[in-house]
Amino acid sequence: MSYGGHSPHLANPEAPIHRATTTAATTAAAVLLLAACGAPPQAGDLASGASSAKVPKGDGSSLPDDYNGDGLPDHAIEGAQGDQETGERYVGAVFGGKQGLDGEQRVVLTREALGLPAPGEDDPGSLTIRDSADLDGDGFADLLIDADGAYVVWGGPEGLAGKAQALPAFDGKTANDMLAVSTAVADFDGDGATDIAVLDQIQGSPQEDFETAYLRGPFDRDGKPSETADLTLPDDAQDADLAPIDADGDKAIDLALVRNNDESPARHLVLRSGSSGPAEEELGDTPPGHAYATGDFDKDGTRDLLIGANGIPNNENPNDPDDPELHPGYVDFYSGADGFAKGEPVRITRDTPGVPGKAADSDGFGNGLLVGDVNGDGYDDAAVFTGTGFSPDSVNVLLGGPDGLTGKGAANLPLPDAPAGDLGFWDQLNLRDYDGDDRSDLLLGTEAPGRGNAYNEYAVHAGTPDGVTAEPSQEFSTKDF
Repeated sequence: MSYGGHSPHLANPEAPIHRATTTAATTAAAVLLLAACGAPPQAGDLASGASSAKVPKGDGSSLPDDYNGDGLPDHAIEGAQGDQETGERYVGAVFGGKQGLDGEQRVVLTREALGLPAPGEDDPGSLTIRDSADLDGDGFADLLIDADGAYVVWGGPEGLAGKAQALPAFDGKTANDMLAVSTAVADFDGDGATDIAVLDQIQGSPQEDFETAYLRGPFDRDGKPSETADLTLPDDAQDADLAPIDADGDKAIDLALVRNNDESPARHLVLRSGSSGPAEEELGDTPPGHAYATGDFDKDGTRDLLIGANGIPNNENPNDPDDPELHPGYVDFYSGADGFAKGEPVRITRDTPGVPGKAADSDGFGNGLLVGDVNGDGYDDAAVFTGTGFSPDSVNVLLGGPDGLTGKGAANLPLPDAPAGDLGFWDQLNLRDYDGDDRSDLLLGTEAPGRGNAYNEYAVHAGTPDGVTAEPSQEFSTKDF
């Protein structure tokens, strides 16, 4: 790794989660997202508890979350078998299929199955998911995990299997050390191989000190990159996390410095990538927001930018009606035809014609964003999370079209309350085509009551020509995994 703490210039450097719980979300009365939606199929029985069951075999694909290579995305899972504090930790995946995500089609891998060192007495050890991508270029997505250090679990026709391979670039890192390491995984140089950008905030040193590295893929089966190169970042990178972002639509995925420790809403610096890798030049800051996403919402071939702001600047009290800083939440649509974050945005609130509900100060509209094509018309759409703190209330689906993202045809999926005494809440996890019908499905989840994240429950709302279904088409729990 190379020190980046005192590299003020970006030009010409040398060098794209998961909880869930109560089935109340699947049985509570929910308003149809779109009036024309029909009743979805009912979910099957919960998984049996076997560590691996009915894994469909594939030949490989280009999806970053297709572990068995059958051409459909899968969903990575983590948890504990039994009690959250002392139960055996595991990671794994639930696989997509013709019926969507199915808890019966899964693989579960404990520390022992992964060949990891046994944790200490009364300590279950660290085992968490960091990212997902095809690191070795074999057509099967792999799982990057933290397990008292950085490891990769290789994908293959059977899904995730075999012993975890340590990544030498992170040699000697402990679980505590890895908390200070931010990674972004994507093809940053446009050569078709997956790379890893690394930002390590050095513990026990002045805050301005950090190390960076650009690990160029593909990786071999010993976990070694094809090349380790320099990654020059600006001086304030120590306060940021790394994230991939497709800001300009070329083959090289760009790099964002996510400044969530700054004022809220925050601006995030986007660095353009090129043939030499990430951070070739500064593309510019995003407008301030609590969430951002890119997609092609008007189907013009350029990448549009969405900025969500939940209406609660600087973490003010959302229940104070006299706070002058509070405002209705919004989503701003920036057309990619004007360049990245250029031009005047189209602002969407809950008062925009077609959007269900009514705008109010601190309503939380725009608190989270997911992008996918829910109705299969070729235009990207957005799932907009609405709600704040521990009390989210709904997901709004905004549709793309010739004019970009608008309120036309928008719909709302109310979320049930968390169980009594539980701080867990339903969250939107992903918007992916799990069943292969060319329509994105909405995956929701929330932590089980009183169990931390020892086990989770999930609900999938399938994409249809009219939007996503109001009732879940699949639901499953990891309780017996």
